Amino acid sequence: MAPHSFPVSHQTAKRRCGHRKTKSLICGCRPWAEEGTALLEQAAGQGHAYAMEALGGIHLMRKEHFLAVEWYTKGAEAGLPRAMFVLACCLDQGEGVAAPDYPAAADWYRRAADAGVGEAAGVLGHMYTVGRGRAWQIMLASSSSTV
Repeated sequence: MAPHSFPVSHQTAKRRCGHRKTKSLICGCRPWAEEGTALLEQAAGQGHAYAMEALGGIHLMRKEHFLAVEWYTKGAEAGLPRAMFVLACCLDQGEGVAAPDYPAAADWYRRAADAGVGEAAGVLGHMYTVGRGRAWQIMLASSSSTV
């Protein structure tokens, strides 16, 4: 399963809500979906980290990547390992940001791995294998810009 996929199949979602283009139950076609999102926004505004992470997931499912990254960043900064991992995935793939940010992605993968997300350690190892997000790249870029 992809790091930010919803654990409900597309066919199950279509049967439950009747919306043909949705891949999740949080498609916005039901009144309760918007009410739930509003309640999560209220909780996130009060500092509830899990609500921040949930909002990131909702916006990611709705293909609102910039909002997803914003909420996942808040959840990750609040210390949620899964939010750290999904934020790293977004940064790595360039979703919700102007361009892929490999050093930042590697940093968030490292934090998620240190917090116990095994999948993050595997992705970080792959990044290092293919040469993305390494510290020496950052140093090389900064030294070449001063020359």
